[in-house]
Amino acid sequence: MIKAENLSFSYESEGAEVKVFENLNIEIEDGEFVAVLGHNGSGKSTFAKHLNAILLPKSGRVTVCGIDTADESRLLELRKNVGMVFQNPDNQIVATVVEEDVAFGLENLGVPRDEMRRRVDEALKTVRMYGYRKHAPHLLSGGQKQRVAIAGILAMEPRCIVLDEPTAMLDPIGRDEVMETVRRLNREKGITIVLITHYMDEAVKAGRCVVMDKGRIVMDDSPANIFPKVEEMRALGLDVPQATELVWELKHRGLDVETGALRSAGAIEAIVKMCEKIK
Repeated sequence: MIKAENLSFSYESEGAEVKVFENLNIEIEDGEFVAVLGHNGSGKSTFAKHLNAILLPKSGRVTVCGIDTADESRLLELRKNVGMVFQNPDNQIVATVVEEDVAFGLENLGVPRDEMRRRVDEALKTVRMYGYRKHAPHLLSGGQKQRVAIAGILAMEPRCIVLDEPTAMLDPIGRDEVMETVRRLNREKGITIVLITHYMDEAVKAGRCVVMDKGRIVMDDSPANIFPKVEEMRALGLDVPQATELVWELKHRGLDVETGALRSAGAIEAIVKMCEKIK
């Protein structure tokens, strides 16, 4: 689905060249759910923008769905296959009625009216916003707005959705709404998900985590294999899920507790087992 080969990218800042990537290589398979992690400046958002040609490589190559992102003649085809969802949902909403906003991209593509109606309705039902189709977007919560933005992408029937910190400006309820939607799209529709996030409890829900630092991939594995490496993650300026940190701290205070829990239920189970041993 996605392949970056020797990807290099830099930009000019105050007359000096700032390198973001140099010879970055990564492959993401069709149907994967991949979380990309890294502290600010690690290159994760720059990587996301290379996946639908918002940015182009200085050297190397990025192909998505078999399309070279540098091929201008296939730019429209690329962006139909790869949808982008950004941080601020207000910046992505262009219409005054929810269903009209979802239809905006389809109108630009000249999709026939009947087909447009079908796609809009299906997309809104998928993100569970169909009941709000006649509402004004500015009256929705942050999480609802972001789900409308995702519906607008879904209506284009993409094979991949790239989400660049989509919950950064949302409250916990909004974050849960968006993440539940993203997981269902991956699980039920097989859409490839690339999630850029700094919330480790979101990354746990992915099938694979890619950790970036200074434009390099320093870890690439399942959440279960990455997050128990608490000291390594801290050295990279990153947190781990709260459940993982709790059992790790208990272990390092001399308690006989199993480490590696990723969620609250796992931490509770580990603590219960520890207490049973004490009895």
